[in-house]
Amino acid sequence: MQLKTLSLFDFRNHREKRFEFGEQNIVFFGNNGKGKTNILEAISVLSVGKSWREKQPVDLIRKGESSAKIMGNMEDNAYQVLIEEKNRTIFRNEKKVSLKSHIGAISTLLFCPEFLGLFSGNKRERQKFFDRFLFQISPNYRENLTRANQAHKQKTRLLRQGFERVVSWDEIHPWNTILSETVPKVVSERESFVKDINPIFQEEFSKISGTSQDSVEIKLELKEEVSSNQKSCIEWLETNFNRECAAQKNFISPLRDDFSFFIRSQPILQTASRGEERSVLLALLSAKKHFLNHKMGVSPILLLDDVFSELDDNRQKQLETLCEGSQAFITTTHQEHFDRFSSPIQKFEIL
Repeated sequence: MQLKTLSLFDFRNHREKRFEFGEQNIVFFGNNGKGKTNILEAISVLSVGKSWREKQPVDLIRKGESSAKIMGNMEDNAYQVLIEEKNRTIFRNEKKVSLKSHIGAISTLLFCPEFLGLFSGNKRERQKFFDRFLFQISPNYRENLTRANQAHKQKTRLLRQGFERVVSWDEIHPWNTILSETVPKVVSERESFVKDINPIFQEEFSKISGTSQDSVEIKLELKEEVSSNQKSCIEWLETNFNRECAAQKNFISPLRDDFSFFIRSQPILQTASRGEERSVLLALLSAKKHFLNHKMGVSPILLLDDVFSELDDNRQKQLETLCEGSQAFITTTHQEHFDRFSSPIQKFEIL
């Protein structure tokens, strides 16, 4: 999988930019604040329809403009994303396509400085980190997650009216129906992914750390145990209806669950050094790459934002190994970071 060209129009700070790529490793270098990360962000939008940084669509549109456009050519297909304040439209070979049918067409893996706070940050950031990957490997995951989160929001709004009036089961029931349809499916896909990725994760961490003695593991921690059976789930919600009303909380939602990292069978923050945390993140990125290779038959594009400022010399070498066999887009403030790369590099200075 290789991106041949990328064009930006009124995207973030870029009025109009066009790039042609001829190597596997592409570096965008220049001073801070020039828009290097914005280019990786555009590739992310082209891949999964959204950036890891955007809070609202208008964030992506150049100030004073009404829309932004991203265009990219792969080997056999031309893709375009039109971003407007209230709409986002995706085209493949000039024909409009749904996000569901588009996701997976351009597989990407992201590593950015924000991920260094993954272990200590709030669980929402960990959810988004894993959800972004799951969107690419399951055509139904995003749809089920979106419906579940919307139902959670609407149900919570009703439950919070409990101080003002009595909330009835009939009001809550439509949202519980959606939750019972979607949450078990989301949980099942998350559990399946964790089960499949952990052996690969362990193998990659052993390679990076140079020892097979230290165990690493990801665990999905459920706030409530959810039956995979829709009927059982709705019965559980009915049984706990009074509890939810008293707490003014919806007890079953993907937003309540968490992904936890363990090293040497202990929570990572209790035992890992900062260097080990970086090794865990590199191992996870490598594991996700192998997962896509072996499970999906896809060689993903790597988006590596400012990684050289966060990795020591040894982990920088490991990063080059990770890039083998994939197209990699990398940002840095210092182009000499790549002097030791043995493979060819195409450099773009962003002024």
